[in-house]
Parts: sequence; structure tokens; C-alpha cells
Amino acid sequence: MAATYEVITGTGGGTIQGVVKLSGPAPAVPAIKTTKNQDYCGTSIVNPLYEVGSDGGLGNVEVFLKGVAKGKANPGGTITLTNRHCMFDPRVQGSSVGQQIKIASVDPILHNTHPQNNETSATIYNIALPYKGFSVTKPLPATPELIRVKCDVHEWMRAWIWEFDHPYYATTDASGHFEIKDVPPGTYNVVAWHEVLGQKDASATVAAGKPAVVDFS
Repeated sequence: MAATYEVITGTGGGTIQGVVKLSGPAPAVPAIKTTKNQDYCGTSIVNPLYEVGSDGGLGNVEVFLKGVAKGKANPGGTITLTNRHCMFDPRVQGSSVGQQIKIASVDPILHNTHPQNNETSATIYNIALPYKGFSVTKPLPATPELIRVKCDVHEWMRAWIWEFDHPYYATTDASGHFEIKDVPPGTYNVVAWHEVLGQKDASATVAAGKPAVVDFS
């Protein structure tokens, strides 16, 4: 990510789009064995580490531009992280500096949502959600970082939030596709990150009003 990001108007941008695919079948992972609130959570939950579509596309991959120096303004507003049936929803998402996060629960059990800096494990918040419908809205950290989220009550729950100083990022859908819009013309380093598989880099050259296709496998 750039040290400073400059907001400009009239970017005359193009689009970076593509698909992230597994090169081969997804590794077998065991179901998550629950240890608490089994009357509600069940005794096991399907492990979401590899969300793979019918054509091999991989969901829950964060795709972003690295080293982008200028472009459109950050989106503002609020992102949401929901405790939903003893898991976090969404599992992976992007955000921008200046946004807020609404942490909510739709479960009739206690959760304790605990976002941390992934590199240092420093606590960002520690939010108890005691009942269904409860929510708390907080500002995101003031600097870009990768945020790892856990639940202190249910140790298997995990989520990831990438926070950037620019708006050029997207999370792949269930079929592995992504699209990053309004990118100023130029050549960029595009990064695809997965919580287990790590990251891959590619290059994309964007022309005004045209799509640049970047596929990862």
C-alpha cells in the first residue's frame, strides 16, 4: 500500500476483473467440532476454509491493488460483521480507512467479538453481544492493517477484515469472481490473498473505459 493516498476527481478509470481458481481439488478439511452451545450451534459445522464453486473458483479471497498512489475517494459508510449461527458473516471482507464497522448478532446466545491486529495480536475491540438483535458500531482503526477476528466464547469462529487507505479492493464471490472499478489508467500490482493459501501477485495495465482481466490460479 502507498505511504500516502491522494484523492483525485475525474479518474477516467477502467476496471480490473477476473477469477481466482484452485489449481486442483480443494484440500480435505475436517468439519469444525463445536464445544459450546451445542443445542443451538450443533455438534459440528462445515469448515469454510475452501469455498469452491462448480468451476473451481475460490470464494473468500481478498483482491486488492498494492502501491496505488491516487484515485477516487474512499467509500465511507459502515461495513457489517454478523455473528450468524455460531460463525462470522462474512468470513472475509475489505474496508477503507474512515469507515465504521457494525458488529451484530442474530444468535440467541452470548458471543464476544474480538478483532485484533493480525501482525501484533493487539486488541482493537472486545465486544460482548449478549442476545439476538444486539449490535455495536465502532470506527475502524486509523491506519491500514489486516484484522483477524475471533470469538472469545466460541474458539472456532474466525473472520478477516482487510483495511486499506484506498478503495481499490474486492472480495471474490462464491464462484471466485471479482471486479475492481474506476481504477485510474496505469500499471498496477494486483494481489490475491487467501487465509490459508497465502497471496499471489500479478500485474495489470488499465486503460480508460476498458476492462483489464487478471486471473489467479
